[in-house]
Amino acid sequence: MGKLTATSIEVSGLHFAYDGQPPVYANFNLDISPGSRCLLVGANGSGKTTLLKILAGKHMVGGKDVVRVLNRSAFHDTQLVCSGDLAYLGGSWSKTIGSAGDIPLQGDFSAEHMIFGVEGIDSVRREKLIELLDIDLQWRMHKVSDGQRRRVQICMGLLHPFQVV
Repeated sequence: MGKLTATSIEVSGLHFAYDGQPPVYANFNLDISPGSRCLLVGANGSGKTTLLKILAGKHMVGGKDVVRVLNRSAFHDTQLVCSGDLAYLGGSWSKTIGSAGDIPLQGDFSAEHMIFGVEGIDSVRREKLIELLDIDLQWRMHKVSDGQRRRVQICMGLLHPFQVV
């Protein structure tokens, strides 16, 4: 917004609070340059996931210019996600079962079935992700740990190249 340098993500004066709660963010500003890789760290409950959801357009905040990704409104410009420019890899593969709470999605299928079931993927990219994430293609998704399940989820989320993840 008026700057000469390009930004992938620009947050200007963000105020955000959940209903009836104190603000998670008050007058928060952030600029992330194209090509940057950022690590978001903080204590449990400090707002890390909330910030990522805001940047991914999952929460509506302020005006259209408060949170901009690739010079477009993160929440209001649905083309960001539809075009494949922006992706949010959060969330969990779980379902809520009565009084048992959230449990991992269960299914007797392999990691290979899931990863190779996505069409139109660069095979070199797929193989590199499998290697980097140390995924055993024979893993049965109903028998693996939460961490192994998450690695398959991340792999699937990164199969397509995005400008902002």
